[in-house]
Amino acid sequence: MEVLLRGGPGDGQVIDGGGESVVWGACLYERTSNIGRSRGRDRRVYQHRPDCCQPYGHGSEDRCE
Repeated sequence: MEVLLRGGPGDGQVIDGGGESVVWGACLYERTSNIGRSRGRDRRVYQHRPDCCQPYGHGSEDRCE
C-alpha cells in the first residue's frame, strides 16, 4: 500500500508502507485517520514526528523505536 507523508523532510512523498508507523529518511511518521490525494489517488496520511527525526537531532530516544 502506498501512503502519503505530511510534515518534516518527507512532506509530500508517496512511499510503500502501512501499519501504525513508517520510517523515511531516518524520521518516524505515524498513521493518522486522514486521507490525502496524491498522483490522482486517495492515500492514507502519515504525520511527521519531529521528536523522532535524526536530521533534527532526535531519534535515539527509546520512545522513538
